[in-house]
Amino acid sequence: MPDQKRMVTLVQVQNSTKASLIRSILKGSGIESFIPDEIFGTIYGGTLGIRIQVRTEDLEKAKEVLEKIES
Repeated sequence: MPDQKRMVTLVQVQNSTKASLIRSILKGSGIESFIPDEIFGTIYGGTLGIRIQVRTEDLEKAKEVLEKIES
């Protein structure tokens, strides 16, 4: 588990499928990610939101990666 003090929320999504896809894309770009609410997201189907976190130093690169896939 990553050091949570060094992690920041990149995005919050409403379903585990989208969260898994984003994590996979980030991993392919060399960015480690973490879902602190993963179990709750699975149990409640994302109704509470699923946060995807990255290291603080990877935040800007992760935002660029997300922008590319959303456009």
